Amino acid sequence: MVDEYTKKLEEELRKKNVQLEELKKKLLETETKLNELNRNLEQRVIERTVEVNRLLLHKTKFIDNLSHDLGTPLTPLIALLPLIRDEVGDPKTKELLDKCIRNAEYIKHVVKNAQELAELGSTDLYLRRENLLDIVNNLQERYDVVFKSCGIKVENHIDRDIYVKTEKSRLSEVFDHVTSNAVNSMLNGGTLTFMAEKKEKKTGSFVDISIRDTGIGLSKEQTDHIFDEFYKTDESRHKLDSTGLGLSICKRIIEKHEGKIWAESPGPGRGTTIHLSIPSD
Repeated sequence: MVDEYTKKLEEELRKKNVQLEELKKKLLETETKLNELNRNLEQRVIERTVEVNRLLLHKTKFIDNLSHDLGTPLTPLIALLPLIRDEVGDPKTKELLDKCIRNAEYIKHVVKNAQELAELGSTDLYLRRENLLDIVNNLQERYDVVFKSCGIKVENHIDRDIYVKTEKSRLSEVFDHVTSNAVNSMLNGGTLTFMAEKKEKKTGSFVDISIRDTGIGLSKEQTDHIFDEFYKTDESRHKLDSTGLGLSICKRIIEKHEGKIWAESPGPGRGTTIHLSIPSD
């Protein structure tokens, strides 16, 4: 009885060992296939990255060439049209020439912004430690007349001891674009609030900045697309003082800081907040 029982156990063990070997073999085959898939995937990612970089470089060169080609004929137009207008006596002709001048200036503005956007994609920023309050105070001084004429109250809650790692002129440009948009959204007056807070994150020390206005607000679709190139909100889609590139430039600048920028709004008529998160050191 014992021998039979032992034989049965040995037979069961043998079968289990065979099954185990077959399982190991299948696992090894699966691992080999996964490794092959990973290698193929890595190769595809490398190829796609090379292609994306090639297209971005091509886009930068195209925009640069287009800006130059458009800028060359624009220069004499912008210089000569006002002189021609001054020589014209007919009021209707003067009005037509005024439209031509505004449109020429708009094209010049689009060309300038497009060229700047392209340059930001191919150049590095020289970051250094700067005091955030000084940058915002400088902005307030430059916009003081505009704020007063538009009935806009400014609340600056940024502490003196907050520093950011930035190229000062570029961060000032971001504040310029955001503030200009905020002013345009508060044509009947309102409040513009600046706030900043130091935060420790997994990737290092950051400063989270918020610029909140009490203007016309944004829909969910608008907040999702507001940083897209040439995107305009419905209210400004046909305005010649908006190229649809200002916030795209802001996004590119903040990304060069290895930071983030995004918009939040409770909805139309309820104001908008632009958030920035950039390294503090």
